[in-house]
Amino acid sequence: MIRPAQVAALIVAGIALAGAGVWLVSRHGAAGTPEAPAKVLQLTPAALNSVTRLRIFKGDGSHATLKHDGARWIVTERDYPADTGQVRKLLLDLADLQTEEQKTADPALYSKLGVEDPTGVPATSTGLDIDLNGKTQHLIVGKTSGTGSVYVRVAGHVDSLLASPQLTPDADPRHWLERSLLDISPDQVTAIDIKVQGTPDYSIKRSAAAADWVVSPIPKGRKLADPAAPASQAAALAGLQLDDVRKVGTVAAGAQAIFQTHDGLSLTIAGIKDGELRYITVVASATAPAAQGQARDLNARVAGWEFELPGYRYDALFRPLEQLLVPKQPASSAPPALPFGPKAQGDSH
Repeated sequence: MIRPAQVAALIVAGIALAGAGVWLVSRHGAAGTPEAPAKVLQLTPAALNSVTRLRIFKGDGSHATLKHDGARWIVTERDYPADTGQVRKLLLDLADLQTEEQKTADPALYSKLGVEDPTGVPATSTGLDIDLNGKTQHLIVGKTSGTGSVYVRVAGHVDSLLASPQLTPDADPRHWLERSLLDISPDQVTAIDIKVQGTPDYSIKRSAAAADWVVSPIPKGRKLADPAAPASQAAALAGLQLDDVRKVGTVAAGAQAIFQTHDGLSLTIAGIKDGELRYITVVASATAPAAQGQARDLNARVAGWEFELPGYRYDALFRPLEQLLVPKQPASSAPPALPFGPKAQGDSH
């Protein structure tokens, strides 16, 4: 039999549990509705067009500065156009950056997450400055976590955070350059004239049937090693991308290739070897009225620049004639001469 005192105790316990339930709902929202993740930065998608500068830097001194000049993004360290798509993606990721979990506030542990101040060579963190409406927001980007998260810390704050989406900002200016240089498909090319210092000049032209290529002059007694090799030479400007850029300097060119196209565009490509690096310059001209606008626009983009290429792309542009031919056969050796000396005993006159 339940006594009145026990009934009273059960009522009190029920009230306490109900109160705890109300407190939990008020703390976490309605049942089954998680709290919205907190934004890491005061940056909204609507404000992205107001960002005027992004600076990415590391403790070893490397840095890349992306500046919007009102019309386009520029890589300041090269004074060359930036890859707008890459810049836009970084900005969108920064605007979407949300906290997943709060991490250590102990400065002694920052380096384990890579969110220490990005000063000095030992620092593994990456600093990121965002100029917006006359103010600068400072973010420290650390190590990645899994495939979609990254450790970050807002500069001046003690708390480090696990956040998403994952950021991997690169402090090398080359990473941010607009890499597309030329894209001339081989079926557009009609002729190539090639000069490589120290080797014979030669040309590659489409045959009358327009299906094959003719290489000339080919030395007497020699022939092409691979009939398809000239076609691969004609493809040397397809999807051509730069590795880096620099202003035109004083190193003399050692090679030249002039490409002619069906529509009357002529591209003079000069090759420069500078130590282990390979550069080209590009000059466009028009041999037909239809190509005048294309040549003008191309020159406006490439004039005054030397473009660093991967070695294999450079070599494909400036192949010496000898590389297209069947190797010379070594001269056959003559039979050894008989030794000269006194006649052996018994030799007749």
